[in-house]
Amino acid sequence: MSLKPTRLPIQPGPAKAVRTVMDVLSRWIDTKHLRLGDGTALEARWHHRSSTDFDFFALSEHADVVFYERFDHVLADLELLARDGVVPTEGMRMTGRTIVHFRVGETPVSFGRVDIFHGDPADEVEYASGVVLSGTRDILAKKMYNRLGSNRLATERDAYDFAVARTKAPDDLTYAWGLMPEYMKEIAAGLCRERAERGSPLELDEARYAPIARDVWGHVVRMFESDLEYVPPLDEGGAGHG
Repeated sequence: MSLKPTRLPIQPGPAKAVRTVMDVLSRWIDTKHLRLGDGTALEARWHHRSSTDFDFFALSEHADVVFYERFDHVLADLELLARDGVVPTEGMRMTGRTIVHFRVGETPVSFGRVDIFHGDPADEVEYASGVVLSGTRDILAKKMYNRLGSNRLATERDAYDFAVARTKAPDDLTYAWGLMPEYMKEIAAGLCRERAERGSPLELDEARYAPIARDVWGHVVRMFESDLEYVPPLDEGGAGHG
């Protein structure tokens, strides 16, 4: 007998929009072929910070149908949804033929054709919709390799996720870090060092681990420069080690 997947709740803000979001996406693709990724999936697992948006992607062969064969239909359908007031015109945009962006109320949604770094066990789903959560390993790999290493985009939320992952998902973080060649690792450490030298950022909204949030860039720099030997402290009074 197969076990039912674990249902994990997400933040109340995006949770209010989830049914409308799924109604929209189901017009273009069977939702069983979707994965919910990025910070929202990590937040559902770790409850470590707030996340206000949805980042969906489709599995490869099904994504090809949507973004190549039926892409014009998707764009036309979005216009109809905007006309009917289901989604606002503001926030509707495309990133090539790769990602569709729109909003439901105040909740940003992206739906993309993105390659998977690492398969997931499909044993955790979003509580209300039942959509499978992307694996932690794949999420961290995309944040590390695509966003930070390739696009050189260093965001406070990603840095915080990396620092928390050092304790919550060390093997997955090691996998993501190991995907990057040495020159990318140097770029990543340099970008984070620049952010640290500008001064500590404001605390992240609803950050559960205040010691990390207060100096997120400093912790991530130490972690990267030590080749992940350094472990940022999660609790007040705790000291990082490694």
